[in-house]
Amino acid sequence: MAGAPPAILPKLSLSNLVNDDPQHRKAGEGGLAMRELNKTAAALKTRPAHPVPAGHAAGHAAAPAGAPTFYTRREVRFILAFALLGTLFDGAELNLIGFPLAYISDSLHVSTIALITVATVQGFASILGGFVFGTLGDTLGRRRTFAISVIAFGIAATLGGLASNYEIFLLTRVLAGVGMGGLFGLSFSMFTECWQTQRRGTMGGIIQSMYFVGEILTAGLIYLFLSSLGHDLGWRAGYAAIGLISLVIGAASLKLLPESKQWLAYQQHRRNGTLPAELRRSKVPVIDIFRPRFLDGTVLFMILSTAMFLTTNSVGAYLSTYLLKTQHLPLDTASLIVLLGYVSTIITYSATGFISDRIRRKYAFTAACLFGTVGFVWFLSLLASGHAQITGPFWTAPAFWALMICAGGAGGFGVLGVWMSEFFPTRIRSTGSSASYYVGRGLGAGVFPLFALTLAGTVPFALALGIIGPVAGVIFSVLTPDRTGRTIAELE
Repeated sequence: MAGAPPAILPKLSLSNLVNDDPQHRKAGEGGLAMRELNKTAAALKTRPAHPVPAGHAAGHAAAPAGAPTFYTRREVRFILAFALLGTLFDGAELNLIGFPLAYISDSLHVSTIALITVATVQGFASILGGFVFGTLGDTLGRRRTFAISVIAFGIAATLGGLASNYEIFLLTRVLAGVGMGGLFGLSFSMFTECWQTQRRGTMGGIIQSMYFVGEILTAGLIYLFLSSLGHDLGWRAGYAAIGLISLVIGAASLKLLPESKQWLAYQQHRRNGTLPAELRRSKVPVIDIFRPRFLDGTVLFMILSTAMFLTTNSVGAYLSTYLLKTQHLPLDTASLIVLLGYVSTIITYSATGFISDRIRRKYAFTAACLFGTVGFVWFLSLLASGHAQITGPFWTAPAFWALMICAGGAGGFGVLGVWMSEFFPTRIRSTGSSASYYVGRGLGAGVFPLFALTLAGTVPFALALGIIGPVAGVIFSVLTPDRTGRTIAELE
C-alpha cells in the first residue's frame, strides 16, 4: 500500500553481517553469521522489499543516511543473474578477436599486426564507453544502461560477422568497445548494492570468473562453427550467433532486472532537495571521481586495472597464436590448452575473492599478483634457455605448466570489482568503477598487445612481457585504499 510504513526486518538482518573491519572478527562469528543469514533469508520470503519509491511518493521522509536497504530474494537472484551475464559478455567480447585471430586475418587478408591494431582501437573505444556508460549508470539508472550496453554489443557482434572488409570489421569493433564500456561497473555496482554480507568478496570472485566462462563459451562456439563450416564462414557464424543471443538477453534485462534501491533512494533525495551539500552529485559524475576525496583511489584503481589487463591479455591475445603458429600444434590440442588456461584463471579468481573476505581486498590482490609473477618468470627462463617447446603429451612440458600459472596470474581481477564498488559511494559508483576498469582495459588490452609485439619481435616473448602486469600489481596494490566489507547505503 502506498501509505503503509516501510517494512522493517528484524534487527538481526543481512546488514548486521557486514563487518566494517573484518580484521577484528571473533573466532565464533562465522557460524553465527551463517545462522543469521538463514534467518534473514527466511524472513525475506514473506516480507516485501524496503519500499523506497512508494514510501517517498507518499510523502514519507527519506531513510536516514547509512540505513541498510533490503531486497527480496527474487530481486537478489535477478540482480545476481544479470551481473553474472554482464561479466560473461564482457569476456566474450574481448575473446571475439583473440581466439579466431588467425582465421579472421586470413578472411580479411590482413596481418596479425593489423588485427592487434583493431584490439588497440577497440580498447580506446572501451575507455570512452566506460566514461559514457558509467555516467549513464549513475544518472539514467543501472537497469536501462545495462540493457543499452548489452544490446550495443549484440548489434556490433552480428555486424562484425557480416563484415566484408577490414575497415567495416574495425568499425564494428569500435561500436563493441563503446557499447561494452558500462558492463563491468554496472554489474558490480548492482551486485555490491544488493549483497550485504561478509561473503561479498567470495561471490564477487565468482561473478568475475564469468568473464572467462564467457571466453570459454566464445571459444567453444567459434570452434564448433570453425570445425563444421570452415575457417571463413565458421568465425562469421560464431559472431552472428553470439550477437543474437546478446540481443535477447539485453531485451530481457529491461523487464526482469530490478533497479538499484540505493540509487532510487538517492535520486529521490535529489528531487526532494534533501541532500547535504557534500553529498550532491555533479551533473557530470566524472568530475566527482577526480575530486580530492576520490582522486588517489581512482588513479590507483586505473593502474591496478591496467596491470591485470596486461597480465590476462598477454595470454589471451597471444596464447592461441603461439600454440598454432609457433608450436604448430593441431587446432584441437591448442583449443584444449587455451580452455585449461581459462579454467586456471577461473580458479584463481574465485580463490582470490574468497581470501579477500579474510585478509582484506588489497592483500588478496597482492598475493594473486605474486603468484602470477612466478609463472611469467618461469616461462621467460624457459624461452631464454630454449626449453619452451610443447611436444608429445602437452601436460609433460614445463612450458605448459608455466603458462597455466601465467593464466592464473590475473587472479587479482577476482577482487577488483568488489574492491572498487566498496570504495566509491552510491552516487558515483557506476562512474568510478567503469572509468577505472575501462581505462585499464584500453591501456592493458588495447595498447599493450601492440606495444609488446613491436618491442619483443616475436609472439612468445610478447606473451612473456605480460610479467609487467603482476609486478605492477604487487607494487601499487599496497598503496590503494581499502574499505573491505562496508555497508552500502544511498547516502555515503
